[in-house]
Amino acid sequence: LGLGVVFFLLTFIVPPPEGMTPAGWRVCGLALWMATWWITEAVSLPVTALLPLTVMPLGGLMSFRKVAANFSADLIFLFLGGFVLSIAIQKWRVHERLGLGLLRHVSSSAPKLLGGLILVTGFLGMWMSNAATAMVMMPMALSIAALVNREGEGNPALAKALVFAVAYAPCIGGLSTFIGTPTNAVLNGYLTKTYNVHLSLAEWMSFGVPIAVILLLACWALLYFSLLRGSPALPGLGAVMHREYAQLGAFSAGEKATTGVFALCVTAWVLSDFWENLLGVPFDDAVIALVGALLLFLIPLDRKFDRTVLTWSDTVKLPWGILLFFGGSLSLAAALSDTGVTTWLSQEMTILHHVPVWLVAIAVVALVVILSEMMSNSATVLAVLPILTGLAGGLGINPLLLMIPATMAASCAFMMPGASPTNAIAYATGALKVPDMVRLGLRINLLCATVILLAAFYFVPKMLKFDPFTPPAWSLTPTPGK
Repeated sequence: LGLGVVFFLLTFIVPPPEGMTPAGWRVCGLALWMATWWITEAVSLPVTALLPLTVMPLGGLMSFRKVAANFSADLIFLFLGGFVLSIAIQKWRVHERLGLGLLRHVSSSAPKLLGGLILVTGFLGMWMSNAATAMVMMPMALSIAALVNREGEGNPALAKALVFAVAYAPCIGGLSTFIGTPTNAVLNGYLTKTYNVHLSLAEWMSFGVPIAVILLLACWALLYFSLLRGSPALPGLGAVMHREYAQLGAFSAGEKATTGVFALCVTAWVLSDFWENLLGVPFDDAVIALVGALLLFLIPLDRKFDRTVLTWSDTVKLPWGILLFFGGSLSLAAALSDTGVTTWLSQEMTILHHVPVWLVAIAVVALVVILSEMMSNSATVLAVLPILTGLAGGLGINPLLLMIPATMAASCAFMMPGASPTNAIAYATGALKVPDMVRLGLRINLLCATVILLAAFYFVPKMLKFDPFTPPAWSLTPTPGK
């Protein structure tokens, strides 16, 4: 608690570095204050995110109105709508219908069963928070393992493999959208506030989905060869899974409505450019999310209109703290740009002009993965993005070449139980030991880092149509988004 405040107060005593304005120096102090509290978790992350609303106006760094505007950015409402959709999926057990519906067809062998669970969990991780996905899928994984053992055909390693799958797949699936993994949204918000550049969900998915698919396949291969090689067939398990699915009964009205709204939102996000050109109306990702949320509160479940898919009381489960966290991070990003800190960093990093770009990228990804094992993934990204702005300027490259792999790598913290909520949920089952998590986690960390780096250099630039080794005009004069 005290250390963070000391960092900020030192900026009033120690003069700013040459070329940096006093206001920029104060913002750096605030950034260190917030980073200290985020890293040590001296207070909750959302509480720390409220600091800009008080410190910036009182310090004369930015008006309250301008700071508060960041708490109503379009990204905030994209997450709000996505969280509401996630609540409906859990309330009406759509995830169970989807999971058991697929697993009943792939339960003839342990490898197929593992692959099916990874596929379902990864898909849900695209649209639900990683923690929520792990919480709803972990009981299913443990139940399946118990069913296998009950049938007398169980492999002792199967339960461990299924638990690992539920820990890893949501994080990997979440790489493909802004909704599933907050780190991606942090980057998009930073680009908007710093450069007035906005990536649509469809643009992100154009490279995020292929990367996630490759990593999900790699996850399956790693778990199979590490734990399930030579596993026997599971005769009779298919019938058991069919019985479990039959117990769900017929589709309820709420389940049908939730599935329909979910499909509508996904289609609108993926085909937003098509509909925009066809109708001549902008299809903003946040608007689509809010339309989906409103429909869930308005669609009746009976002819008397007495019940709807969701009621406002259901929103007590909504993670309001995440929305505050993003508001605070966007405010800090805007202040770093407004006061010239990002420009100063770019000028100072010119000393790295002769360092090979690939070597810098490897070092950045490795550093981010290490930091993510020890602190919040979102806080890690928020801390490194201003530094990467300076690095990109010093190297004379497109900032996306470093920012995208660093952001995606922050979601690949698979070694320590406390590195992510999904790891903690997996460890809490009692099926895993810390050495197991470190050993397998290190391997998948290396796999993820390799695939992400290769994609950043050879695939992402093609999908987003930019030259990775030429700085774009928007990166030469950073301006906060409007």
